[in-house]
Amino acid sequence: MSGGPRSRAGAPDSPANENLFGRLVWLTLFRLALVTVILGGAAVIGWGELLAGRETRSPLYLIIIATYAGALAVAVLLRRTGPLRAAAAAHLVFGAALAAGLTALTGGSESVFLFMFLLAIVDGAILLNRWGAALALALALGGYGAALWGAGGLRSVPAATLWVHAAAFGATALLAGWLAEQLRSTGEKLAASEIDLADVTALHEEIVQSVQSGLLTLDGAGRITFLNRAGEALTGLGAAAARGQPVVRLFPGFVADARRGETEWAGPDGRRRILGFTSFPLAGARGGARGQAVIFQDLTDLRAMEETVRRSERLADLGRVAAGLAHELRNPLASMSGCVELLQATPGLRPEEGRLLGIVLKEAARLDQLVTRFLAYSRPAAPRLSPTDVAQVAGEVAETLARDPAAGRVRIERDLAPAIVECDADQLRQVLWNLLLNAVQALGAEGGTVRLTTSPDGTGAWLTVADDGPGIAREDLERLFSPFFSRKAGGTGLGLATVDRIVGAHHGEVRVEPVEPHGARFVVRLPARPVAAAVAAAPPAPPTG
Repeated sequence: MSGGPRSRAGAPDSPANENLFGRLVWLTLFRLALVTVILGGAAVIGWGELLAGRETRSPLYLIIIATYAGALAVAVLLRRTGPLRAAAAAHLVFGAALAAGLTALTGGSESVFLFMFLLAIVDGAILLNRWGAALALALALGGYGAALWGAGGLRSVPAATLWVHAAAFGATALLAGWLAEQLRSTGEKLAASEIDLADVTALHEEIVQSVQSGLLTLDGAGRITFLNRAGEALTGLGAAAARGQPVVRLFPGFVADARRGETEWAGPDGRRRILGFTSFPLAGARGGARGQAVIFQDLTDLRAMEETVRRSERLADLGRVAAGLAHELRNPLASMSGCVELLQATPGLRPEEGRLLGIVLKEAARLDQLVTRFLAYSRPAAPRLSPTDVAQVAGEVAETLARDPAAGRVRIERDLAPAIVECDADQLRQVLWNLLLNAVQALGAEGGTVRLTTSPDGTGAWLTVADDGPGIAREDLERLFSPFFSRKAGGTGLGLATVDRIVGAHHGEVRVEPVEPHGARFVVRLPARPVAAAVAAAPPAPPTG
């Protein structure tokens, strides 16, 4: 006999039938075990009688054999015939018949096997609830009467004994039926509760997994117990891999007693992110703390946008100051230059005096050029977009720089793959010139190698300028694109700031990456088609140092 839902007639095809099927199987096995015990006892007694020259247990053996045959018949009914209730009824009929046969053979009303009738009644309640108990009671009373008639007749049994046994059968049927109904009702309520719990659990799972923010839970020791899909996408970690890991190992900046904060985090892809988190305790059913829940989001783009806004505000203020400053500086410079030129034309001017006046004119021109660059940075023009091959422009700028005496000891390696984007070609030249000149100046008089690469990525173009110079101090990385920040002697600090403005105007991005053990790499990405040139960019201007 085998349990489980099947599609044939007479096999379980619903939860109720599946339960009835399972109960039939277990009750049949129990009956076989009980009869096997009786068989063993009968065999021991029968062996002693056989040695004494008498044998009186043959009918008992026949009943036991019939019991095995009946179990086989029920098994066949369970597998091949109609509804399960028919098999249950057959089980009850056979149980009452077995009890009657054993009672008739072992003393009638004085038999030790009278309890078999009670077992048959309990079987009926287990299989078919109160109706099964009633059916089993009727079968038990009929079987009891038949057993007494077979053992010598009803008249030989005291009436009190008959009433006591009948009352015991009836009480057993009432109690077993009531308990079976209570069990059935409780089972139905439990099944309904399990369904409700499964629905609530599924809804909870859907809600948690649908949250767009990352969500993780921690146990009392600070180990991760759960990570939702959004958290997996943000961190690049699988929930299974994260489970059981200490949270400080994955998020070093996380503080267990902090309710809100930010931490810098490097994911498996190597990209550094700023994660903002909010934590709160998880309360157990009895009010005790069970750990923590942490909601986190990627704030990298938001913080970059905030920095861009702050920089734009500073530049707007800078532009207003620059306009007035340029007016105030250029007029005195023009007057000074005119006066110096008149002095140079004075007859009888000594050579030393002429040389000094020339230096004044040269520095005045340099100061005027600095003012011009400052105005170009603070009051830039919008880019004029047109389809441009980044590789072609990069090659032209590299060729021009290679002829510059300042780059005499520098080797420029090129790996230029064609990449077409819509950009301002002149402004792109300014970006490339500033980055390449920056790399050449970083290498200094000792020289070295500058690697220039371009490549398409399907949605834009990548441009990389790398050198093997001394590198950039980590504390300088955040200020590198700020105006007037420079570590070079005589540098104005406007070159990289202008690069950042131009790339931003094209809705691209520029970043610097230190190269171990030394050197630096500047990476620029330009989209194939900028959405709009809403942010102004610096116009073409001479490269700044």
